[in-house]
Amino acid sequence: MKPWIAICFLASALFALDFNRESYFQNLCDQNDAKACLALGAMYHVGDGVRQNFPKARELYTKACQLELAEGCTHLAYMYENGHAGINPAKALDLYAKACEMGDMGACASTAKLYENGVGTEENMQKAVDYYDKACEAADAKSCVHLGTLYEQDGNDAYAVLYYQKACDANDASTCTNLGMMYLSGKGINVNEKKAYQLFQKACSLGDEAGCKNYESMKNAQWY
Repeated sequence: MKPWIAICFLASALFALDFNRESYFQNLCDQNDAKACLALGAMYHVGDGVRQNFPKARELYTKACQLELAEGCTHLAYMYENGHAGINPAKALDLYAKACEMGDMGACASTAKLYENGVGTEENMQKAVDYYDKACEAADAKSCVHLGTLYEQDGNDAYAVLYYQKACDANDASTCTNLGMMYLSGKGINVNEKKAYQLFQKACSLGDEAGCKNYESMKNAQWY
């Protein structure tokens, strides 16, 4: 590489660094501001305004977690799960579960996934369902959809409808469409064309193409 090219790359890297932001968050973190520790950890984790440094990110996330910030525990768990802090799925599971108990519903879903797949622990579908359910009750649509899918695959269509409804209530567009089809066919629920129509209408308003097609089809047929 020619010297002047190297100098250009070095200058670009230096300009990308954000010393002021780094210093600001570091000062607050030193005063035990958990959110500042989390923010600075995220900077080091992805190399945003600082040079990427996984050990530094782990240190900062650990402090945020110890200061009882749920997201700090979640970010730290992610590092252990994905090898950014050395692969330790059991540690990741413990941290996700801790973050879940502290109110991070995304961590509840991550805990459920590890129990479902037997990662960092023995497979335990009951615990997986319990954690997915907790996340779903807090309007985590993906957890509701996943639970509905699990129940449908198990042949329990009535429970599938229950969780698909929760996902639709949380504005998961494609699930509203699927639920509408279940109401049309009477799968897991009594046939209810009016309810199906309303679900297709909602799915369409949320941008689901299949929902729009079904909505327009029923509307044009003037079934009512």
